[in-house]
Amino acid sequence: MARTPAASRNEFEAGPWRFLVVKNHILRSSCERGRENGCDSDNGDLCTVCRYGHELNLPSLPEMVFPESRLELEHECGCVLSFITLDALKLINSTEEPLKVAAAEDWVKTRGTGLQEVGVVVKPFDWTYTTDYKGTLSSKGTTNLEVTDTSDRIDFEQLKQQEQIFFYDEVILYEDELADNGTAVFSVKIRVMASGFFILSRFFLRVDGVLVRMNESRFYHQAGTDHILREYTSKEAKIADLKVHPSLLTDPNKLGSVLPTKELTIHKITIPKQTTSLTT
Repeated sequence: MARTPAASRNEFEAGPWRFLVVKNHILRSSCERGRENGCDSDNGDLCTVCRYGHELNLPSLPEMVFPESRLELEHECGCVLSFITLDALKLINSTEEPLKVAAAEDWVKTRGTGLQEVGVVVKPFDWTYTTDYKGTLSSKGTTNLEVTDTSDRIDFEQLKQQEQIFFYDEVILYEDELADNGTAVFSVKIRVMASGFFILSRFFLRVDGVLVRMNESRFYHQAGTDHILREYTSKEAKIADLKVHPSLLTDPNKLGSVLPTKELTIHKITIPKQTTSLTT
């Protein structure tokens, strides 16, 4: 039996912050304990595979789900900002199929047949696995992060200035090729500098010949301030309406500048305790 690869951990500390990136193997297709010693949902004793099936009301999961992979930021006050695969998947529409195109029929033929063979009816749901997940806020202490609306904006000109990057990483939470009809992927990137840290979480969807969609959350904390700014944008366009070179459709970094914005929300996430300079 092949040995399951060990998880990789990338940790870094700067000022009052601890940064952790974990990358682990994909979710198995069946119960990790087997038939004889299977999981018991009545008492909550579930393996990761069964827990995902129990908590997610989805007839099918993305082809590649990384259940243990995550990005986590913990402040010395105990407040935590994290990006968790299960939380992202919970926000997928599990009762409606917003996008009904030829690609959906291909998806059902490719992915639905196997489910029907074991007696599972493929009900309508968002087979593109679109999520508007903006991260998870929690606390290991007695104080919590406070989220409020704001008119403040991230200073992207400041972020363009060259400075030493102390810590950088990227992690994928889930990915699917939509039965060879495109791609759906949720990823998170982080970089830490002396001036602060910047995070980009992105859900990118491309349904070939139909549309492209990007739901992105950008987080910026300037060292010496007591808050994190979070800008969420949802962008979408029909491919027929985009007058761009086909190669651009596979490059979300460039595609974002030409997609129309459907939604923009800005929040200030206030940290209970004043931060200090991000120096190593």
